[in-house]
Amino acid sequence: MRFSTSIMRNIEDRVPAGIVTDHAGTMPDLVPDRVRSAWWSAHFPIPGWVAWWPALVLLLVILGCAGRPAPSDRSARPAPSEAAPTTGAFKPGQLPMIRIGLLVNRDSASLTGTGRFRVVDRASGEVIGTSSSGQIWRMQAKGAWIDVSAPGGSAQGLYTGPIQVNPLAREGRLKAADREYRGSMEVVSNKNGKLTVVNILDVENYLRGVVPPEIGKLKEDRIEALKAQAVAARTYTVANLGRRKALGFDLYGTVADQVYHGYSAEWPLADRAISETRGMIATYDGKPIAAQYSSTCAGETESIEDAWGGNPIPYLRSVRDRDRGSDDFCNHSPVYTWRVEWNKNTLENILATRLPGLDPRKRGEFSLRDISIKSRSPTGRVQQLEIKSNHGTTTLRSGQIRSALRRPVRGQPMLRSTKFDLKFRQNSVVAEGGGYGHGIGMCQMGAIGMAGQGYKYDRILKHYYRGIDLDRVYN
Repeated sequence: MRFSTSIMRNIEDRVPAGIVTDHAGTMPDLVPDRVRSAWWSAHFPIPGWVAWWPALVLLLVILGCAGRPAPSDRSARPAPSEAAPTTGAFKPGQLPMIRIGLLVNRDSASLTGTGRFRVVDRASGEVIGTSSSGQIWRMQAKGAWIDVSAPGGSAQGLYTGPIQVNPLAREGRLKAADREYRGSMEVVSNKNGKLTVVNILDVENYLRGVVPPEIGKLKEDRIEALKAQAVAARTYTVANLGRRKALGFDLYGTVADQVYHGYSAEWPLADRAISETRGMIATYDGKPIAAQYSSTCAGETESIEDAWGGNPIPYLRSVRDRDRGSDDFCNHSPVYTWRVEWNKNTLENILATRLPGLDPRKRGEFSLRDISIKSRSPTGRVQQLEIKSNHGTTTLRSGQIRSALRRPVRGQPMLRSTKFDLKFRQNSVVAEGGGYGHGIGMCQMGAIGMAGQGYKYDRILKHYYRGIDLDRVYN
């Protein structure tokens, strides 16, 4: 599959976190996907490194918590076929409460509030202290213990925890890592001897901190896209209550699940969209769907089995991002098409850093000899990418491809999607492609485009998730 030569150059990510979480003509100097080794060795001559040490792990028998770093991209979400069943925390007719992992595997944490709040050791029920607005409490990981310090630095002692922090005023909010949040907080020591900060609140207030960061602070004429996002995010939440129970919470507050910025992200029009769809979720055969979504599909969404393997799911099949005679709904996206270029040294340095995490054999001095696309899905997304080096051959699949081919810009973020062609020049490699994210389920930029053309939220959702129903499961 080829892409237009009118590629946007040097695009920076100009869409919200979730939109950027997870799209005729021949090019004159395009070399076929399969690159002959002779070409590479002629242009990229081969040049001539390490060690590791074990870390002491402290065990803690509290709540079965086991923290780990959050994945950095929504494509790291487990496929629905691998998902743990819901734990029964959600009961139809009742507004669910949710636990969000805000900070995971930290050495310390600081919490304060916008009004009066109370700090309690939940294990014993002891009230450790009560504070006024702006006063900061600090917690430090001490093996299996939590070292609690009151405002001003006075030590309050070691606790097994969890340490619960509750606002005393009805509209009081708590603050962690420079963001304000509704609900209460818990600080838990996990089995790695690190701290996890969990925000506990009801699902509807949680969505107020999810919808704007996921799809943007849209205007009135795009409220139907906000409603579609609210229903998709609510469905994802309800379907995944208890998924990360072993870590002490339900969902990450990142693109590993859904981007959540709490009170700091709330937006009046998004609040209205959430309120007007209150309790509404997408179902298939009477069950909440696996409501996957990503930023920009670039014309066609991806079937889940083609992206992540496993069995087909009827409502997560590839659909064209258009209606009869229309242009692609997401063609207004700044990442509808894109272009990335690496010079030889930069690409080798990136792969030398990224490949050992995907293939432990690829450690030491790294010299790239060949790179080729081996297979594509029916929508043109790369399914297998073969990399040959002085360490041998590595075959990357799906999300591994985006993780390995980091962009040569500050922070080296992941490649935007696997929908790309490779183009080779004298001393560089160019990827020209489209879209952002895994492409499964709802295309967020497409939803915005549909809303702009007058489609209602139910029609938007049923366009991307074929065969679903919309049910109100609580009022």
